[in-house]
Amino acid sequence: MTSDTILSGMVAALLPPNRYSVEAMLPPGQCPGHYDVKLSDIEKMKRAALTLSFKGIPFMNKTVLEVRAQLLVDAEDRNWMVPDSYIYGLSLLADGLSKHFPEDRDEIMRRKNDAIREVRAEANTLTEKINKRGGIGKPVIASSMQKQTLHWMGFHVVGEYGRPEAISAREVVQLSKIGKDQRVIAVVDNLQSGPDTGKGIAEALGVPHIILTNFPSEEGYLVTLGENVNKMLSAVVQK
Repeated sequence: MTSDTILSGMVAALLPPNRYSVEAMLPPGQCPGHYDVKLSDIEKMKRAALTLSFKGIPFMNKTVLEVRAQLLVDAEDRNWMVPDSYIYGLSLLADGLSKHFPEDRDEIMRRKNDAIREVRAEANTLTEKINKRGGIGKPVIASSMQKQTLHWMGFHVVGEYGRPEAISAREVVQLSKIGKDQRVIAVVDNLQSGPDTGKGIAEALGVPHIILTNFPSEEGYLVTLGENVNKMLSAVVQK
């Protein structure tokens, strides 16, 4: 059992599928800070051989006494949707899973190496695509939760903002001025923390309002990463 879809995808890639099943508690579009644990979640964790979660996720603090074994992962302020951070996470989880399931250590390590090769290949393909479409260096305003991902894509984040409850009218005015002066091509929101936070800024600037996700959809990490890239490239085409 994992706290979210990014961990569930990693764990499913690392463990032999004929011996383990993996399930995420948090739906991909849900903000971790506002998720209410259900009784069914607690029952699943009681039955799970291992529960994995990122450190500091509020809803997991309520369930710590219900689990048989737990592996806490420190994200180290990384956005794990960024390929280099995802690869870092695969290695971290492979080591942790090998300690919990030593009988499958060799298989876990083999699967880790395969997954890393696949992620690197797809990441290279996507960055080449961004470069060919002229996305490198294009200015954007974005949610701080998407800054690392946009930096990996090659976009230049000239202004950023936090959660919707924290953004002030003064900040909106300042960001709108920055966007106009820097001729940004888009305003980019984070699905989980507030998909409409930057919508007004985008409308004021007359640029696309784009929503990216920080957690993989049911289709998996690489598909979701590609979808995020394609959404950004749509803004490049429009400009």
